[in-house]
Amino acid sequence: MTDHGSILVVDDDETNRMVVRVLLERRGYQVLEASSGSEALELFAAHSFKLILMDLAMPGMDGLETTQYIRRHDKGAYVSVAALTANTTLSDQEKCHDAGMNAVLSKPFDPQQFDRLMFLLNGEEAGKDD
Repeated sequence: MTDHGSILVVDDDETNRMVVRVLLERRGYQVLEASSGSEALELFAAHSFKLILMDLAMPGMDGLETTQYIRRHDKGAYVSVAALTANTTLSDQEKCHDAGMNAVLSKPFDPQQFDRLMFLLNGEEAGKDD
């Protein structure tokens, strides 16, 4: 297995996190999980990530607010943040970009959509072993 870097998956739904984690680990990524915005900020402060996949609708601090906090931090400029959400209207996408997100991925998680995102963000192609 190739180590492509660490990814943080932030979602309040345990099943959603598990599905995404398994698909990413199959592609050679190390994955950490957070179940809330505040937990994501704690992990962000303690680790370096290549990418953060962020759910938008979470209790407490939502994904937009969490992303805004990340972008205010010095190392926030060095990580890509992508929304992972069922809310994919044009208005929702604009809110994501305004909050500092680099991209929006739709739920359910689509491995091919993720591969295209990684290629665009990093010029690399992820594994094709679904």
